[in-house]
Amino acid sequence: MEAKPEKSQSITRLALCVLIAAGLYAGAGKLPQLEPYRPWLEEHKIEAIAVAAAVLFGLSLALLPLAQGEGEREAAQPQEAGPCAGYEPTEGPL
Repeated sequence: MEAKPEKSQSITRLALCVLIAAGLYAGAGKLPQLEPYRPWLEEHKIEAIAVAAAVLFGLSLALLPLAQGEGEREAAQPQEAGPCAGYEPTEGPL
């Protein structure tokens, strides 16, 4: 089964963010500024990496948004912008 290019790009970006977050977690153990938080970080390793990955993923989307595909570009622009757009008249009484 082949994934859509947009979905594949999102998954790749998320995987990179998780790898970077894991690297940051490994490096955070050596920082003396994080000494008060070390017990929590050791108890909640997965949560700390997940939060860091989520923040990195959000920042990456804010700074470098995913490119929209051709189908999404056409769907994003409404064909008719009038007040009766999408209305289909019917024949006879309801």
